[in-house]
Amino acid sequence: MKKNLLSAAVKGALGLTAAAIMVPSMSAYAQEAEDAALVEEVVVTGSRIVRANLDSPTAITTVDSASIEYSGELNSAEILRSLPATGVSGLSSNNSNFLTSGGGINTVELRNLGEDRTLVLVNGRRYVSGVAGSSAVDWNTIPTELIERVEVITGGASAIYGSDALAGVINVILKDDFEGVSITSSHGETLEYGDDTTDRFNFTAGGNFDGGKGNAVVSMTYTDEGGVLARDRKNTAVDDLSSIYFGGSVTDSTAPFYSSYSEYGRFGIPSTGDQYVFDNDLGEVVDWDGDKYGFNRQHFRRYSVPTERFLISSNLNYDLSDNLEAFVETTFARTETQTEIEPYPLSFDDLYIDGVSIDNPYVPQELRDLAVAAGDEYIQFVRRTTELDQRGSFAERQTFRALVGLRGEYNDWNWDTFLGQGQMQDSQRGTGQLNISNFRNALNAVEDANGNIVCADPAAVAEGCAPLNLFGKGAISQEAADYVSAPSVRDQRTKQTIAGINVNGSLVDLPAGPLSLATGWEYRDEYAADFPDALTRTGQNAGNKEEPTEGSYSVNEIYVEMEAPLLSDLPGVQSLSVGAAYRYSDYDTIGNTDAYTGRVSWVINDELRVRGQYARAVRAPNISELYSPGGENFASVSDPCNGVTATTSGVVADNCRSIPAVADRIAAEGVFELTQPEIQGTGGFTGKGNENLFTETSDSYTFGAIFEHDFGTFGNITTSLDWYSIEIEDLIDTVGRQTSVDFCYNSTSFPNNFCDFIVRDNSGPAFQKGEITEVNSGYINEGTLTTEGIDLQLGWSRDVGMGTLDVNLNYGHVMDYTLSKFGDADELVGEVGYFENQWLATINYAMDRLVVQWETAYLSDASPDLSSPDFNYSVGEYVTHDLFANYQFTESVSANIGINNVLDEEAPIILSGVPGNSTGTDTNASVYNPIGRSAYVGVRFTF
Repeated sequence: MKKNLLSAAVKGALGLTAAAIMVPSMSAYAQEAEDAALVEEVVVTGSRIVRANLDSPTAITTVDSASIEYSGELNSAEILRSLPATGVSGLSSNNSNFLTSGGGINTVELRNLGEDRTLVLVNGRRYVSGVAGSSAVDWNTIPTELIERVEVITGGASAIYGSDALAGVINVILKDDFEGVSITSSHGETLEYGDDTTDRFNFTAGGNFDGGKGNAVVSMTYTDEGGVLARDRKNTAVDDLSSIYFGGSVTDSTAPFYSSYSEYGRFGIPSTGDQYVFDNDLGEVVDWDGDKYGFNRQHFRRYSVPTERFLISSNLNYDLSDNLEAFVETTFARTETQTEIEPYPLSFDDLYIDGVSIDNPYVPQELRDLAVAAGDEYIQFVRRTTELDQRGSFAERQTFRALVGLRGEYNDWNWDTFLGQGQMQDSQRGTGQLNISNFRNALNAVEDANGNIVCADPAAVAEGCAPLNLFGKGAISQEAADYVSAPSVRDQRTKQTIAGINVNGSLVDLPAGPLSLATGWEYRDEYAADFPDALTRTGQNAGNKEEPTEGSYSVNEIYVEMEAPLLSDLPGVQSLSVGAAYRYSDYDTIGNTDAYTGRVSWVINDELRVRGQYARAVRAPNISELYSPGGENFASVSDPCNGVTATTSGVVADNCRSIPAVADRIAAEGVFELTQPEIQGTGGFTGKGNENLFTETSDSYTFGAIFEHDFGTFGNITTSLDWYSIEIEDLIDTVGRQTSVDFCYNSTSFPNNFCDFIVRDNSGPAFQKGEITEVNSGYINEGTLTTEGIDLQLGWSRDVGMGTLDVNLNYGHVMDYTLSKFGDADELVGEVGYFENQWLATINYAMDRLVVQWETAYLSDASPDLSSPDFNYSVGEYVTHDLFANYQFTESVSANIGINNVLDEEAPIILSGVPGNSTGTDTNASVYNPIGRSAYVGVRFTF
């Protein structure tokens, strides 16, 4: 009933707003348009030299506060993700539900080069990381209502801003001169389902004080996103699998395809392999039937993570004198998220036992008879532990950032200095996990003298052991569930300290203009830690071991940037200038790095400009890449030494025989031949840090032109066309376990760095020595990544009727995206997420009181996996439309309303089992909208 009422309210408001469009308009936007025409001297993103705000040395995409308001989105990350220059975010509300940590975090990256290669700034300075061990910023902590604009540049910018800017820079500019009071509130939800609710309330107040010497603004925001359950959509209500696995079409669904980890339990007789289930509703043991007793995981899964946020931010500026100003920036953000997936799928293997004993009093007699007849003493089992609650994690993240500084002017030179610190703490509480030691105790059950079933171990009984019954749905008692449950706890932290001094001005006047200089020093200290609970650290919660990660690094940097005008006021050369920048960084981890850039800007006339840039950028390894202990893994690997004899020829055999343990076994047995137990699951840790890593480097080139012209009655046109090319070398990435083994032994340079990941057994008798006991997967510098493309921005504006019509197009065409590792090159353009063509178009009509905007986003046809003939199919083009309207009732009251995905475009089908599928959604939810059409209404009061 509540959902129906809410939907009716939203639909009713849509109708009222449609009627309001016909109301005559008055002057409300004239002053805004006049102000926009002014050209002021500012520092634009991509350079630290003060210049006119239209004279950018690199291509900039700007998203202003009005665009953010039009979207109805609670998080500015959602708006940025629609830009062609942005790639597929590694973390968002729609793709993080299944993560061990990080659920509900929202990140943004550029050019599909990753968050760690995208530098996020706030007011031109670094922002604290929201992901422990990484430099990725959680946009949940950036105050959307306080954003003046967001500037996006792509391509290397390390010489200007430092490490991580290989893909580009996203600079968030916050309001620092706000006057008055603004109160906004909004509500949104899906029209067809009444879910995915979004509620927002914001209070912003600011003004001048002390005779205009100072300005202070404070903004407080509360938002609540309800999320979506998979079971509330018809196509994802039950488990399914692509029919390609059963000889059918890759786009057809085989449903239901339930999990065999049943909440009734599935029990196997080891010697025969026969599978049974105890149906406690019938009171008998029957043959396993997956369609009847299988488990529907979809009932417990989420499309998107519910997120509740509270933010309070402030900016303060105060003139200490005519040439000296103090400023303070603060932000506090508290975010709560809740992930939910299906209950734990437990196997007897997880407990390191052979199964449940046939002497266990809970074993049904018929099942015991079957085991005895087969000569088995144990019954193997898998079971969904529904009685232990579903798995999930509640995370409470708190982020605080404060920055203080001074800025001033001396003899026409501008300077500023700042000191800031940011901290993030992520406290997580997980459910649905189990304590394997307690579970083993609970399964070791006997009957006492009184006929009661109890735990067999007296010590376990003294610690509260309750016997556990696996047989039948709901058979685990509450006492047993409490005893074997292992609520998990995880604590993650980041801390950032930054300081700097910047100076810029003119050195000398050249014939064509002043020679400009910007220079400065910056310091940064980064710390991160990830502390799992004790059971997780020892692998005692039915999962593999995860040890703590903790580390830090610091860096001192100096930079210099210059802009030199060469020619001016000549035929065909209104101005011609060149610029260059250099940054030297000294890390206490990897040593020294250098980044540099050179650019040229040619203004032909008032209407046509040409620009080009080359940049060498760097990225230093982050804390996880340096110090992570990795996660335990027991997957099997193939040992190249298996089968080697004393006479086997070849590089591999020679390398194997050079290992003493392998040579001893060959001498004793005549051959190094592994037994079946030695071949099965090999231990090791994946994602191990490597303190010997060095920097990634990139070379990026951009070349473009900007054309502006007033066609009179036809309107004004502004367009820019830019070509870019980025090549990153020495990629920091993990090497696969089998890759480590193969590259170790297939090399004439033996032993090599890959061999450092491999551990062999050197103890025991000769006939048992030499087996691989551990293969780790660690971070290394290896491979290249290249991408090339074209960006087009087009704007057209003219007066139409009683208002102004603006049409804007932001188009991206990717010609190349090639990832090369270990000699293999993969061209990814055309795969889902790596679109050849992508554009965002808006049509905006503004009258005195009314603004109406239509937005269309386009993604070109793509394939889930170009490298596989089975999954190289077309998912089709994806086009969505959004509609927004704002009406200014009075000078103090306005309302907005909008519909996202107006035509209810369905996400392309990418089923379970197909590469790129986001579990539970039947599509790639990182790219496509699986939720459907939604609407929002909002109101703003200003005083």
